[in-house]
Amino acid sequence: MFYNYFKISIRNIRKHKLFSFINVFGLSFSLSICLIIIMLLADQFSYDRFNTDADHIYRINHSRSDDPGIIEGMATSPLPLGEELTSKYMGVSSYTRLTRGFGNGWVKLMQDVNIPISGFFADPSFVEMFQYEFEYGDPRTALLEPYTVVLSKETAEKLFNKENPIDEIIKVGDLGSYKVTGVLKRIAGKSHIKFDGLASMSTLESLIKKEVMPKSLETWTNRSWTWTYVKLEEGTIPENVEKNLAVISEEQYGEMEDMDAEFYLQNIRAISPGPLVGNQIGPGIPMIFVYFLAGMALVIIISSCFNYTNLSIARSLNRAKEVGIRKVFGAVRHQILTQFLTESVIISLMAFIFSIGIVQFMEPIFLELNFSQLLDWDLQQSTEVYLLCLAFSIAVGFFAGIVPALFHSSVKALQALKNLSGVKVFSKLGLRNALIVGQFGLSLFLVITVKLIYDQMNFMVESDYGFKAENIVIVSLNNSDHQQLKNELLSYPDIQSVSAAGFAPAAGTSSTIEIVVDQIEKDVNFFEVDEDYVENMGLTLVAGSSFTTEINENKLVINEKASANFGYPHPLDAIGQIVVINDSVNYEVIGVLENYNHETMVSEIKPLALIYSPDEFGILQIRVNSDNYENAIESIEAAWTTVNPDLKIEHKLMSDEIAFFADLMFGDLTKIISFISFLAIIIACLGLMGMVVFSTQSRLKEVSIRKVLGASNQALVYILSKGFAKLLLLAVLISVPVTWFINNLWMDFIAFRVDIGAGVIVFGVAIVAVLGLLVVGSQTWQAANTSPSKVLRDE
Repeated sequence: MFYNYFKISIRNIRKHKLFSFINVFGLSFSLSICLIIIMLLADQFSYDRFNTDADHIYRINHSRSDDPGIIEGMATSPLPLGEELTSKYMGVSSYTRLTRGFGNGWVKLMQDVNIPISGFFADPSFVEMFQYEFEYGDPRTALLEPYTVVLSKETAEKLFNKENPIDEIIKVGDLGSYKVTGVLKRIAGKSHIKFDGLASMSTLESLIKKEVMPKSLETWTNRSWTWTYVKLEEGTIPENVEKNLAVISEEQYGEMEDMDAEFYLQNIRAISPGPLVGNQIGPGIPMIFVYFLAGMALVIIISSCFNYTNLSIARSLNRAKEVGIRKVFGAVRHQILTQFLTESVIISLMAFIFSIGIVQFMEPIFLELNFSQLLDWDLQQSTEVYLLCLAFSIAVGFFAGIVPALFHSSVKALQALKNLSGVKVFSKLGLRNALIVGQFGLSLFLVITVKLIYDQMNFMVESDYGFKAENIVIVSLNNSDHQQLKNELLSYPDIQSVSAAGFAPAAGTSSTIEIVVDQIEKDVNFFEVDEDYVENMGLTLVAGSSFTTEINENKLVINEKASANFGYPHPLDAIGQIVVINDSVNYEVIGVLENYNHETMVSEIKPLALIYSPDEFGILQIRVNSDNYENAIESIEAAWTTVNPDLKIEHKLMSDEIAFFADLMFGDLTKIISFISFLAIIIACLGLMGMVVFSTQSRLKEVSIRKVLGASNQALVYILSKGFAKLLLLAVLISVPVTWFINNLWMDFIAFRVDIGAGVIVFGVAIVAVLGLLVVGSQTWQAANTSPSKVLRDE
């Protein structure tokens, strides 16, 4: 029976080559996108599955009522929390902590090229809790002594040209030299914790005593530097532990007016994908991104299913006799249903085979995206994943074919043999027309959205931020002496001016402090800058003065927004005023700057304070001679070599840094939605072409008779096209207001945004309309030029 269904399905697919091509082509590309998303999600859901105790291991997160935001909490917790919980309360068998500050961070941004590894300070219990095995070294003692480090297998192979690097020494920036006491084996799966090396927690204690690391790390007020993991005892439920955490929170923060922390547990298998949490320790995607990817896949797969449904119903007249004869010879409804569903599933399986090849082509392109590299994404291709994709393909085939199958199987035999044209589906508009309108409406939405995202990205790059970023080269200090390097740079004629700062403005980094003005706390962004920063950046002072080469300690330069926020009617009123920072230190306001975008244009201009703090300088901003840029770079490198002969230099243009962050925010989104828009339009056009071909072929006798009676080709094209043109117009009328409304929803979150003007709407409408009309016009013109004698000779 099923072999017969299969044989007839193959015969029908081969007989109707154009319709089969349209369906297979559309489903192939649609399925390839879905397969990539399934592989990505399989990769993300594989995090920490290798740990056999994962069901009992939780991370202690916290939320703050004193710092509300869109994120659901923070992944970090105070350093003393683990010891406090295990020593005073039952239910936790062990804990381990990881603290940032050792080497580089896992994110490939703002890395120090002279520090060879990224990692954390870790408790000795970390290795056992997360089930890491040692290639070399003793796991019981490897992380006990100060200034010892355990390396991953990959890092050990990168750093040392020997099999066993135990007792080798590595230098990690200004944190000192570390003896290698262990090498970890490669883990069987993926972990949400990403590191090259782990230094002993006793090292952190030593660095705090030496004041290399801040003493605040050991206090309950520091909630942002440490990740705490606990392993629950058998039979302990997380809610009981969270009750104990609530008691600890009340004990530590109950009497603090400006600080609190509500601790809660998160299972390690629920971290990626998981809720949107701040201060994540490693790569992973939040569930909101999973929903976005699933939505994109759904959009494109529905468009392909529309084609199959549309073309299948359009061909219903041609297959009516087949259905009628089958029913006359005894076929029941479920057999007809099975036949048509079999055809649909076979087409979907053919598309699945082609989609596997498309995935192999698209994989390297996907992995080149900024987010793929930043978050260390991978496309997991395993037997289980392909079986899941196969099941998904069968499901797509079933859902694509269910409506045509139900439609054909429901028709009575006599009606099928006599006349099927009277059967109406989904009211007067008809299912076919509704699907065409839906496809092109969706295509128009995607085209306009891509255009808006692209324009917003360019707007962020090309806008005037209020400072002069042109011809400024950023050099990472990497703990070198900023004044010595600055003096050396200024001795070269290609260097116009140099200033030091904590980080580059408008490149995705910001810091906030609390300033007390008249006993009222104000949240203010701040930059650490030197005395040449204002002039070098081309900022405008509206009152007072900037920092000088003399005494700058306890001085403050603010922007107009901060001046107004502090309650001063005029910038001049702010000069000489005393404010309090860090609860105890008095600062005098010496200058007020004209407002400029110190953050990205996603955020509105906020109150800002410039603080002179040489210990926090991280970069030099070097204004070079634009007429001889290459010589200027050579001068910068020569100056660096003179001051830091043993260190590598890291430099980039400030304009490139700002553009990189804009591309990071919108670039990948533009590429993804552009590709999906392209596919959606192509699929919609193919579907429309199939409908036009079928419609014109079924009306060839009418066309021929009209030609015999004197109708011109132009008149015939108009008659054949006007119905489809009306559908395209209807798609535009429905899609434009919906597109405007939806895009305004997300763009309202951007402080400095482009407008959804008539130009953007016309651009999108023109692309969709031109492509749609070209498809319709080309097929109707071909039908209008058909010789009447060939069509009517058998009449």
